Formats: sequence, structure tokens, C-alpha cells
Amino acid sequence: MIMKQRRCSQNKLAAEIGKGQGWISDVVNGKGGLEFAKVIKTLSRVGWEVVIRPKREESDPVKRREFVTAAASVMFVPSPKVSPHEDPSYLAALAQRVARARYEHGGGATAATAVKHIRRIAPLVAGKDQKLQEAASNLAAETAWTLNDARRFDAGENVGGLALTLAHRSGSTDAQSRAYSVLANINAERGQQDRALTFAEAGARLREVSDAQQQWMKLRKGETRSHLPGQGNAGRDEIETVLGLLRDTGGFPGQSPFDVADMTGNAGVALANLGAYDEAQEALSQAVKLYGDSSPTTSALCLAHQSMAALRASHVHMAADYMLTLARVVPLINSPRVDGHVAKILTASARWGTVRGMRDARDQLKAVAHSPTRESG
Repeated sequence: MIMKQRRCSQNKLAAEIGKGQGWISDVVNGKGGLEFAKVIKTLSRVGWEVVIRPKREESDPVKRREFVTAAASVMFVPSPKVSPHEDPSYLAALAQRVARARYEHGGGATAATAVKHIRRIAPLVAGKDQKLQEAASNLAAETAWTLNDARRFDAGENVGGLALTLAHRSGSTDAQSRAYSVLANINAERGQQDRALTFAEAGARLREVSDAQQQWMKLRKGETRSHLPGQGNAGRDEIETVLGLLRDTGGFPGQSPFDVADMTGNAGVALANLGAYDEAQEALSQAVKLYGDSSPTTSALCLAHQSMAALRASHVHMAADYMLTLARVVPLINSPRVDGHVAKILTASARWGTVRGMRDARDQLKAVAHSPTRESG
């Protein structure tokens, strides 16, 4: 928010604060400033809150923006003249919290909370505040991703459709691209590949979007084509183009390290679908490394895909190693999407159940596995 208000870069703000640019980047991406977050969380347990606001100047005493704590994060205090859900900054903060909760705890644990906000922002479709509609679209898109992780596909597509409508109303092509991206992914995961490709191609046709969003839509097209008969080669070309650019540049302008990890991991999953197991393992391993400890849910998904890729390639001992690591992550999250992958891994690995190492890996994974859930309607 400070960078946006001052229209300055990370480097400039770092110089003013007296820190390095890397420190600013870590704070923005939730990987730094954790000591302060711990203080906030500790105080909140005894009924105290931390308020953060710009230093008030005598010449301009009314310009301010306050924050208060909510769990381990800082939330906006909206203007008393409007509802919190009519404040773009508030909605932006909510979108970040929905995403962070999904990464840390899984969609199964957080979907119900995320959906509550959708009922409040749906009426904004009829409004005229485009900045507010863009923020609402991004919140709806993050909620759709959460519903996708919870395997609530119908609800996810409905909320993704709301995100797209709000994005069109806002005029933001980046918001439209993000909405198309989640709709493509939801349909691909529920097995409706033709519909997924329609959304991916619509997103790819958008103009005046950021470089990162352009590459995301190219990757979505490649991922979808990896499942369609006769389109595997075209899909692989698109996936490898995106992956090559990531390797050469380390990420696109405006991308966070987390987003680079996410894109790399998605490319790895698509390569595994195409049977390019060695390339897939390399990309997935890089994604897990980039995620670090920031996202147990996405790390678990990468490990699940690595396990399946190794099993399909008959690399039994490699698969067992990935399965053992996965068994340590699964208890940390509630993700029906991960649970579904665990069930597939246990089925696929059964043929090697008597092999030493694999037997132990299967036992540990069974001990922590949850029953995968399906959406009933």
C-alpha cells in the first residue's frame, strides 16, 4: 500500500527504510517481518490490537488508513461511511487472506469462510465503481480457487463466473485473465477439457494484460491440451516455452517468487500428464524448493504429482521417497484435492506393495490419508 500511495518501487522504499530490496520483497510476499506478526498474534490473544497508520501531518490531519489485527494478519478498518465490502482496499486484503489460508491450511478447511464474502460482493455487479469491481473480482477468483481445492466444482464455477462478470464490468483485463484462468483450471480438473480449453483460449486472446498473465494463459492452454487427443505436441510446445522463459528470466515483471513457484509447478504437472517424467520431476522439484515452508498445500500437491510420475515411470524407490515426504505434509492440511491424489497414489503403488521401502511408504501414507470427498450437487 505504501508503494502504491507513493508510486515508488521496492528499491526506492528499501532505500528510505534502510533495508535491502530483498527484505521488502520478502515482507510483501509474507516471508519477512514475521517477528512483528508474532507480536501482533500474541497481543491479540489477550484482547489487544495493533493499529498501523501513516504518520499524521498537521497540514493534512484527516488523510489516514488504519489497520487492526485479525488472527496473525493485519486488516483494514474501513471508513465508517461505507460497508467494509464497499472498500477496494478491504477486499484486496480479504483476497490475500483467502489465498494465504488456502496455501497454509487447504481449501477443505477454509472454503466455508471464503464463501461468506461472496454473498456480500455479488450486488457489486450492478454498481459503477470499477476499482471496487476489480477488487471484488479478485476476491471471487481466490474463493473459486479455494472451492476448487475443496472439490466443490459447481460452486467454484459459479463463483468463477461471478469473478469474470465483475472483471468485465471493471474493465480490467488482468482481472479478466485471472477469472478465465481459474475457470479453465476448474473445468480441467473436473474432466471437462473442451470447456477448459474454451476458457483458456478466451483468456489468451486478451490484449493489454501483464506479461505474467499472458504466460499464465499460455500455460493454461498447454495444460488443457496435454489432456486432449491429438493436441499433446501443441500443448507441450506452449508449456516448454513458458518454462524456458521462467528459467531464463527467473520470473516475469511483477511476479512474486511464490507466483514463479506456482507457474513452475503447474508446468511440471502438465509435463507429467504428457509422459515427460524426467522434465516434470525437474520442474516439480524446483517448485517445491521455491515454495519452501510458505505453502504446505501446494507443496503437497507437487509431491503427490512427483509420486505419481515416478510410479508411472516405474521408479519405485524414487516414488517411495516422495510418498514418505508427502506423508509428513498431509496431516498439516485439509485439502480434498490432495486427499484425492493420495488415494490414487495408494491404488497405483499397490502392485509394488511388497517391495521394501515402498511397503513402509504406503503404510505411512495410509496412516495419514483422509477419504477423498466428492461434490454431491
